[in-house]
Parts: sequence; C-alpha cells; structure tokens
Amino acid sequence: MNTERIREEFESLAKRLGYDVRYEKGDFKGDVCRIKEEKVIIINKLIPYNHQNYAFSRIFADEDLSQLSILPVLRDMIEEVSDLNVLGDVNA
Repeated sequence: MNTERIREEFESLAKRLGYDVRYEKGDFKGDVCRIKEEKVIIINKLIPYNHQNYAFSRIFADEDLSQLSILPVLRDMIEEVSDLNVLGDVNA
C-alpha cells in the first residue's frame, strides 16, 4: 500500500474517531488540538506523506483503538510509534 493511500486511511480513521482533519502550511509536522468542542488534527501539507503518516501514528498512539477494526498496516504503524514512546519513557 503506498503512502498516499495510507494517509487516506488515516484520514478515514480520524473521521471515525470524531476528528476534523486539516492540512495547513507552517513550521510543524502535525498534532491534535481542540477548538471549542471540535477535535482537530492539523497536518503540515508541505511535508512528505510518510511524515504525515508518522504524525497520524503519533496522534493515534494515545487513543484507545482496541475496539476498532483498523487495517493491519495502520495498526502496525501506530503500535510501532507507541512502542517507541514506551522505550522513551523507560530511558528518561
């Protein structure tokens, strides 16, 4: 599966979780925020798709996805980032 298709699947997952996804220019990679009651994921549209996908993975690593049906490639990417976060916490 190519990186653009993976990004589209991450967008779909975001919508299922109640997020609005926006692509903007700026000095950032991507993160989640709340605007009033709206959950928003903002991704830098100037970075390559693989970096955008990493940003989505990092955001979703903090979500409880255990009850959702997710493509294995997405779940693997999210778990990989989650594992890196755990290793970072242990070494801190």
